[in-house]
Formats: sequence, structure tokens, C-alpha cells
Amino acid sequence: MSQPSTERLGALKQRKAARAARFWLEYAALRAVVALLCLLGVDAASALMGRLWRWFAPFNPRHRRAGRHLAFAMPELTESQRSAILSDMWENLGRTFAEGLLLPEVSRRPERVVVSDGLAADIRALGDGGAIFCSLHQGNWELLAIGSAAQGKPLAGVYRRLNNPLTEAYFRSRRQEAYPAGLVVAGPAAVLRLRSIARGGAGVAMMADLPDGTGILAPFFGHPSSLSKLPVTLARHLGLPLLAARCRRTDGAYFCIEGGRIDLPQTSDVDADVDKGTRALHDLFESWIRSEPGQWMWATRKWGEVDPKGM
Repeated sequence: MSQPSTERLGALKQRKAARAARFWLEYAALRAVVALLCLLGVDAASALMGRLWRWFAPFNPRHRRAGRHLAFAMPELTESQRSAILSDMWENLGRTFAEGLLLPEVSRRPERVVVSDGLAADIRALGDGGAIFCSLHQGNWELLAIGSAAQGKPLAGVYRRLNNPLTEAYFRSRRQEAYPAGLVVAGPAAVLRLRSIARGGAGVAMMADLPDGTGILAPFFGHPSSLSKLPVTLARHLGLPLLAARCRRTDGAYFCIEGGRIDLPQTSDVDADVDKGTRALHDLFESWIRSEPGQWMWATRKWGEVDPKGM
């Protein structure tokens, strides 16, 4: 009995050592990439990464999925129009990746991120009160927090923890400057933490365009989809303002943040209010995506598995 136990213990130690080595290699590679991008500067780094993603991402299986989704949602487009949109999408995502790694450097150049007059007025009108901010994966969504902070409303962000503790700590340290109200790990306890932050007078930022099994089933681009109701639910139950915004890429690594307050219904039927508000929010998202389809992340499984004949 002792021999197998010793062998299992040795194998376990080897797996732990291999995982630790892999974590260190990933971390070293990440630091090397960030160092290179810092040497290039934000504009050149963004352009380079965008070009690389435009070239190589079409070989990724997600490219075919994105193409199916685009044809499913916007069948009126020609094949050449869809091809151009997908190329633009990958370039935008590549640029966003580089800009995300250089978030502290981007935040030190406030002229890169312009907030529309309407949204700026809505943010300033919040005063010392809390609010729920929601957005979608369009343009560079990470920069919304920078724009809000410039208008006097710090945001707390929600994110998914990385498996590698070294890269997790590094990414968190790079993002903290943009989220002065804190970073909250997504999970069962996140809602309570976000509620406390919002009640304390800060803004809570979250993405609402990803599929959500706990959301509502409603049309999105004319097809049934699972729509996240979390931002509307929080705003309605806490009695807080709900602001929707997008960070649209205007030229290279320059952006315009636009949006405004969403007026939520206030009736005795809270569930119906949440349902109506969620539909209104996603109607707005759809209009934004249609206006800039090359800046949205079409590979997300918004409709599950769609009919490939749509291509």
C-alpha cells in the first residue's frame, strides 16, 4: 500500500511543479509583451496588434462562428460586406488587447477618451449618489471607467479571475488605476459586494451583452436570445439610476464615449419592470451594433448554435 501512495504523491508533486513552471513561463511572456508594447507606445502598439489580429485571426475557429452569427443577425449584408466587418472586428479586438495591456499609459492621456456632452451631463447629475453603468463589447469597453472618472464618478468593475495567479495579480494591478472604486471578482458573492459599492455612492460597471442563462429570453436582431437582466435588476431593486454607454473607436487609439440614462418603468410589478427594462437596454445595444458592426465581438455565443446555412 505504501508504494502506490508514494508513487501518487510523487506524480502529484510533478504535476504541481509543471503547473508552477507553466505559470511562470506565461507570466514571463506577458511581461515581455507588455515591455515591448510600452517601448512602441500606445499608438504604434495598438496599430501593430490590430494588424496582426486582422491577418491571423481568420485562421481561428472563432472566425467561422463570428461569420455565422453575423450572417444570422444581418442577412441583408453581402458576403464582401460581412468579410470586411469581420476583418474590422479582429483589428478592433487586437487593438483593444494592446490598449488593455497599456491601460495605465492610456489613462494618462485624457484627450484620447472624449465623453459626449449628453452622457457627461447625465454622469454629473448623479452627484454623490451611486449608479449602475452597463455596456457592451464594442470599441474599447475598458476605457469607459476612465471616461466616467473624468466626469467625477469613479467606477467599480466586475471581472473574471484568471487561473494563473501571477498573471492575475499583474493584470489586476494594471487595471486598478482605471477602477478607483475597486475590482470585484465575478461569482456568487459579487452581487452583494456590488450592491454595497453602489449604495456607497460609486458607480458599478458591468458588461450586459453576453449570453446569460439566468436572464430573459427575448429577440435580439430578430432572433431569440438570452439577455442579461443583472444591471436592470440591480438598478430597479436598489432604486438607482441606470446608465448605458459605449466606447466607440473614432481613429486609431482615440475614442468617444456616448450613451445616457435609461428610464426604467416603476410599477407594482417589479418582474415586469425588469423584463421591459432589459428589452429596452438590448434594443439600444442592437442599434449601436448596427451602426458600428465592425467594432462588436461577433464571436460571442449570443444565439447559441446558429444555422450554418446562414452563410
